Order: sequence, then C-alpha cells, then structure tokens
Amino acid sequence: MTTGLARTSVRARPSAFAGVFTVLTLSATVVTASVAILRTASGLPPGAAREQTTAMGAGFTVVTVYLSIFVIGQVMALSVAQRATENAVLRAVGAMPWQIRRMVATEALLTALPALPLGYGLGVLLAHVWQDGMTEHGLLPGGPRLTVGPLPALVAAAVLVVTSQLGGLLAAHRAARAHPADALGEASAPRRGVTAGRVLRGVAAVLACAGAGALTALTAAGPREDAGEHLPLVLLAYLVAVALAGPALVRGVTAAAGAVRWIVGDGAAGELARAGVRARAGRLSPAVTPVALVVAFTLVKLAALAAADDPPWVDLFATVLYAAFAACVAVNTLVMLTAARRREVALLWAVGAGAGQIVRMFLAEAVLVGVAGGGAGALVALVVGLSLGEVAGVSLGELGGGVWLGVGAGVLGLVLPAVGLPLVRHLRRVGVRA
Repeated sequence: MTTGLARTSVRARPSAFAGVFTVLTLSATVVTASVAILRTASGLPPGAAREQTTAMGAGFTVVTVYLSIFVIGQVMALSVAQRATENAVLRAVGAMPWQIRRMVATEALLTALPALPLGYGLGVLLAHVWQDGMTEHGLLPGGPRLTVGPLPALVAAAVLVVTSQLGGLLAAHRAARAHPADALGEASAPRRGVTAGRVLRGVAAVLACAGAGALTALTAAGPREDAGEHLPLVLLAYLVAVALAGPALVRGVTAAAGAVRWIVGDGAAGELARAGVRARAGRLSPAVTPVALVVAFTLVKLAALAAADDPPWVDLFATVLYAAFAACVAVNTLVMLTAARRREVALLWAVGAGAGQIVRMFLAEAVLVGVAGGGAGALVALVVGLSLGEVAGVSLGELGGGVWLGVGAGVLGLVLPAVGLPLVRHLRRVGVRA
C-alpha cells in the first residue's frame, strides 16, 4: 500500500518532487567531482606535491559532503512539510504512523535513485574541468589522467540515500505521530503562540549556536595553517543554528515590515503580505537558510581572496563552486515554496484580489525572505570573520562597500526571479483551474 501511495504521489505531483530531485542531483555532482579529484591526487608519485594535493582534495570532499547533507536535509524537510494536508488526510482515513513514515521513505528513495546517475555524469564532467584547471596551474604535476571508478558513485549514493531518508523520516515523525484531527487542523491553520515544538526548536537553536561557538574556539586554538580549511565547517555549524531559528528570524523581520510598506504601501496588498508572512513564518523559513548560506560563504571567501596578494586558482574555483551550489539551492527552494501556492493564488483571485496586488504581495514576501536570509548570512560571516580572521587570514574589512552592495543586489537577484517566475505561471492558470 505505502509503496503504491509513494509512486502515485510522485507521479501526481512531479513539480513537488522536481525541487528535491534538483538538489539531490546538484549534491551528487559536487560530491562525485570532489571524490574523483581526491582519487586522482592520491595517485601522484610520493612527495610533497602528492601530500599537498591529497590534503586539498580531502578538504574539498569533506566540505562538499557536509554541505550536501545540510541542504538535502533542509529540502527533504520542506518537501514533507508541503504535503502536511495530504499526510493529515491519510491519518484521518486510517493510515498508521509507520505507513506514513514508510511512504515518505519510499518517496525519498524514488527521487534519489534517478538523481544519482545524472549527478554522477555531471560530476565526472565537472571533475574534468577541475582537473584541467589544476594541471594548468601546476597543482597536479605531470598532468595525470582523471581517476574516477566506482568510489565517487558509492560516496554520492551514500550521501543521497542516507541523508534523504533521515531528512524525510525526521520531518515525517511529527505528522505520523499526531492525532488525525489535530493533524488536519494544524495542516490548514498552524498553531499560534508558544508550543512544545517551538520551544524545542528554540532550545536546539541555542545548543547549535553554542556548539558552533565551541568549534570556533577549537579552531582558533588549533594550528594556524589548518584554520582556513576549517572555516567552511565553522560556517555550516552556525548555519545549522540559523536553520533552526528560521521562523523566529522571519517573524522578527516581518515585525519591522518597512520593506512591505515600501513595495506595496499600506493598502490591502500590504496587509495581505504582512499577514501572510506572519502566518507562514514556519513555512517560509526554509528559504532563509539557503540565502544565508550563499551570503555567508560568498563574504568569507571573498574576504579570504582579498587578503591574499596572489590568491591561488583553487581558492577562486572553490569560491565559485560553493557560491554557485548554494545559489542553485536557494533558487530551487524558493521555486518549490512558490510553486506549492497555486491554490492560494486562485483563492486570492476568486475573492477579488487583482493581479497587481498578488504580484506585489509575493514580491514583498520575497524581499522579507531576502532580508532575513541576507542579514543572517552577513551576521554569520561577521562572527566568523571577527573570531577567526586573524588566524585564518580573513578580514571582512578588506571588502569595500561595493562588495557588500553587490552581495545584497545578488540576493535580490536570486529571490525575486525565483518567486516571480512560478507566480506568473500561477496567474496564467488561475482562471483555468483552481
């Protein structure tokens, strides 16, 4: 039964799983390329060049694996949350908790399996580009042939399958355990005020922040030459706290809603935007973390490059790779969130809202998400830069005002099209089918 439900769900809502598939494919791509480069470097003749290149490849592999685990867990949680009503209906008609969990696990597996070969193929292509650049800049002496083999595919498969299963099951745990009547009520109208889940999430955010602080202290006290390699892991540790505190960040930015008034004014559209963001703070929060990821990685990497007299090619490549990966995840998450709101657009249209009001409302929400994510990412970059800047050679003071403005403009350039394009599609279809 559960396998059939999972297959039917994937077939009936391909757009809902397209976002998950995209993130899984991107993750498989970067993991495959990193492991392939690590294998190629380990095949060099013994010597200092081999040790240096192998250590660099291992560092890339660790960061890309952790980064992939982080984003896959986020997108799986979002995917399950978007189907809260369906899961609640299944519970109401007699589905058992284990059946809900098994259905989610099967959906994750059905999405991960086709993403693996595509990501592997793209990863091999990326590894060739990576290897050519390293050879051209003298980082792979002798120009060895790229070594791929089955290991990159096995590592990518482990990351995709294990992380998607864990992310989906953790997200489905609450829906599976809830009483059917409570699940239906909360799916249609999330609870307000302080709840046990929100308290637990807040405590987890505080603990994650404390853990990130401890990791920062250990990195600062460790060998100076290793600090730069540990920076991405420290950033990810703080971003876990940002992910847990996402709803609170969205509510805090919404409370200051000056951006909403600036875009839509104080009329009906502005009130709709403010009320909508307040009501959906928990559902919009998954978009905050990828935006924060883009901003934090970009600022820290640019600061490291600015501090170096002659930045190595591999650092430039890593900056582009991490920023592009995080940006793709951010755009994909926003597209998933907007694509799931077709019925909401149809309802607004049916009760008399104009196309201009709906567009301005969604743009206001996009700006609020961009401000929350960009602000959180900048704060993480500042904390890491001030704590580890001296030992890691990262100085945010080296970045001019133009860089900060450029990053801010880049955030808006990510969030506005990612929200606007699915919205245009909704508006075109709204009079045809609700």
